[in-house]
Amino acid sequence: MKSISRLRKETVLIIIVSVVVAASWLLVPAPPGAVDRTLYSPFGTPTTLMDLVLAIGSGLLFLQALKNFKQELKPAYRLVACAQLSVGLLTLFFPYIEYYDLWSNNWLNMASYLPYLVGSVLMYFGARQFMKTVGLSSRLTAPWLMLAVTLLLWGVHAVIPHYNTWTGFNERQYDWFEVVTIVPVLFYAAAGYIMLKIRHAIGLDYRKSFGWLGIGLLLQMGAAVTVMVMDITGYENWYFASRAYEFPIILGDIGVLCAAYQFNAIGLSTVGSGLGRLFGRRKEAVTSLDIITYVAGMASNPRTIDPVLDKVRTISAELTPGKPLTAGEEDALRAVYLQLEQHLVAGDPLRSFTKESLRSTVGRHFGLEAGSSATFWGRLA
Repeated sequence: MKSISRLRKETVLIIIVSVVVAASWLLVPAPPGAVDRTLYSPFGTPTTLMDLVLAIGSGLLFLQALKNFKQELKPAYRLVACAQLSVGLLTLFFPYIEYYDLWSNNWLNMASYLPYLVGSVLMYFGARQFMKTVGLSSRLTAPWLMLAVTLLLWGVHAVIPHYNTWTGFNERQYDWFEVVTIVPVLFYAAAGYIMLKIRHAIGLDYRKSFGWLGIGLLLQMGAAVTVMVMDITGYENWYFASRAYEFPIILGDIGVLCAAYQFNAIGLSTVGSGLGRLFGRRKEAVTSLDIITYVAGMASNPRTIDPVLDKVRTISAELTPGKPLTAGEEDALRAVYLQLEQHLVAGDPLRSFTKESLRSTVGRHFGLEAGSSATFWGRLA
């Protein structure tokens, strides 16, 4: 089984590779006459290279997480992974446009909008599938509503006065094309909102994953807004010339990469790793309440196990600091654990558990031994 330390190394390696690839390009000489071109920037190619490496890396990490979850959830993961892979792969020709300053070529310029047009739509349908799988609902998951809002915003956009950004287009062609700047704004915004709504309702184990994913997608939405605005006001400004508009995109990709890391980290033991091991952090005594709290966090929908935890709340409320649990309380918590175990093995909609794999995960996390008498763990049937 993969360790958390190996997963961290893989994630950090993706970030390092993106930085190294971007920095290496700064050593490449500028093309002849580049400094005299209005839209050329020496940072254009490096920032897009960093963007595509992060996007591809996060897509591959999402695909790697597939094995941890049930078949019903895998379509959502595949859509999210494909969204990031499409962003990365469709960005491959972007450095070519940047390096040779081919922005005046309308066909190549239009193609440069594809990564986030395709990526935003796939990400939205991935978020929609996630929400459906966990049993939540939102009006934003209705494709007809997204289509209606897109058409409405498209109509509003058409009457806004604008700079002559596309010199090869007449007014009608410009208005028709601008839908590609609206779709990423709307679909990334909807996907980000859905992910954060899931985070609010889902179990503790999954909150970091959906939180990072929501933040990353909202940053992508912010970057898409700036592109839409520049298509109206023009690109001859410091924000485009410095390629500052790329930084929200890069930060968004880092957010999605962190989400992919967190999804892969679910269920991996963190005992004896990281800074705690380096500095010799004191190991706290594990209690039966700690075990119950940890296992309850694995449930994807906390509402389904809420009645089971009533007894835990009663015991916690009556617990005196420094006083050990009574034999009766230990037995009650053991019964609660077995109910949680049954729910996770038979009824959780996201992750695949067996009794053996669940106990192995809990045992590794807390460093529990089969015959331990300090908690109910040694008395499980």
